[in-house]
Amino acid sequence: MLTTLLAFIFVLGILVFFHEAGHFLTAKAVGVKVKVFSLGFPPKIIGRTWGDTEYVIGALPLGGYVKMAGDNPLEATGEPHEFMSRSKWERLAILFAGPAMNLILAVLILTALFMVGIEEPAGLDDPPVVRFVAEDSPASRAGVLAGDEILTIDGDPIESWSRAIDRFIINANETLALQLRRDGELVDLPVTVEARGEDEIGYVGLFPAVQPRVGRLFEDFPAEHAGILEGDVITKVDGKPIFHITELIQSIEERQGAPVLLSVLRQDQTLSFELAPQRDGERWLIGIEFPPPTVIVQYPNPLDAFGAALERTDRFTRMTLTVLGRLVTGRASVRNLSGPVGIAEASGETARRGLVPLFMLMAYLSLNLGILNLLPIPLLDGGHMAIIAVEGLAGRDLSLNVKERILQVGFVMLLLLMVTVIYVDLSKIDAIGKYLPW
Repeated sequence: MLTTLLAFIFVLGILVFFHEAGHFLTAKAVGVKVKVFSLGFPPKIIGRTWGDTEYVIGALPLGGYVKMAGDNPLEATGEPHEFMSRSKWERLAILFAGPAMNLILAVLILTALFMVGIEEPAGLDDPPVVRFVAEDSPASRAGVLAGDEILTIDGDPIESWSRAIDRFIINANETLALQLRRDGELVDLPVTVEARGEDEIGYVGLFPAVQPRVGRLFEDFPAEHAGILEGDVITKVDGKPIFHITELIQSIEERQGAPVLLSVLRQDQTLSFELAPQRDGERWLIGIEFPPPTVIVQYPNPLDAFGAALERTDRFTRMTLTVLGRLVTGRASVRNLSGPVGIAEASGETARRGLVPLFMLMAYLSLNLGILNLLPIPLLDGGHMAIIAVEGLAGRDLSLNVKERILQVGFVMLLLLMVTVIYVDLSKIDAIGKYLPW
């Protein structure tokens, strides 16, 4: 619990600091007086004044704010150092600087992580050639076969497994048009994506070529007795190539205890082992634990790492905007949302796994925060920017009454959104969710 709390405060504190620092520094640069720079919301824990600004740490670590002179039209006096006295371009720059700092922070973190090395699922950069189709999956029911190459999804070219998986993940309950290359011919198949898990992630049952690597051997089981070692890669079963752990499991179950011949790659050697599976309840086991196959993606050159960070930022931005669009149109479930409870849980979990996963989460959250704050929703930076843009196009300022009504609507929208995401977060906790009506 303490790890989760500390990780949550650390992650959110850095994201809020960079966001508010963007507003603060830009306001100072254009000559706007900043009265308060606060990390966290009231009540105030500690505060100290330097120059014209009071720097505050609030008790509620769910955000922060920069209070500028004259940022409230009702309080503006027309002094040149006030926010409302600056030009529309200067006010737009101040508002845009917060989200921009979050986007920049995401790219910087990702650049550093790519230089250090990121552990990712194996096969994501491979061409999207199907090596395994799960039984009774959407893909198998649609007629996709092992060996098919995915060329397009809904007409969009697919160059790698990462692009294909991104499309599957964010399109739960949607039917996608897949164009495949099969034995030199083009095949068009519709595949309806299933929603799985509490987050309703899209699943089709297609996998790249990732041969099972031995992670751990169980004592007194056939694999250990036969001489298989940790790190061995199982490439064939009875002479038939396998490309996924599920293929190995199916092959063993089909034999119902009959001996199997495993071909194993050990460094540069190809070895063979014959072993008889051991019955354990209703299953047949050989005593091997297979961890999820991963690779280390690393770019020691800063320019290469920066390029990879930009590519990853672009990829995640596209996914985020797609999910937001599906939420607005009602084609995605609100269970895809996460609020403070979900972020706290994710922060604690990644912190326990190490600094690299924690900073990876921070990069994605920072990017998400930047994108969301640019949306034209009243009370958010994007909402204020939209009002200024409308005023610029109209050639006159909106009345204070109209602005007040817009902000009231925005407050209600954000309040409803916050209640919804907290409810969704709580519903995902077993001890609480079972008592909730939804």
